[in-house]
Amino acid sequence: MTAPATTGNVQALPHRVSFRGLEIELARCTPANRQAVQATEADAAANPLADLEALEERVAAEAAARLAGDLLRDQRPNHDIEDALCDLRVYLDEHFTQRKLIRLYGR
Repeated sequence: MTAPATTGNVQALPHRVSFRGLEIELARCTPANRQAVQATEADAAANPLADLEALEERVAAEAAARLAGDLLRDQRPNHDIEDALCDLRVYLDEHFTQRKLIRLYGR
């Protein structure tokens, strides 16, 4: 009986790794995304999440501007505006975290 080759051996991968602020399981990633994640250590341009990160920044900026503008127009107190913006950030962070994991895991 032979030992499994280390190249492509999903079981030999670290259980969890930190990637772009996410804790991911390399073994759950699609093969292409697993290679891209590992390649980003040497080449940041290999980031498989670059388009989602750009979308996240644009959506967050547009949503925050619109929300703040609406609340200011309605003459809401500053603490209400701050609370609403914090809630928006938490919601968008969770939303985009899920989208990134879906992308990486191929689901």
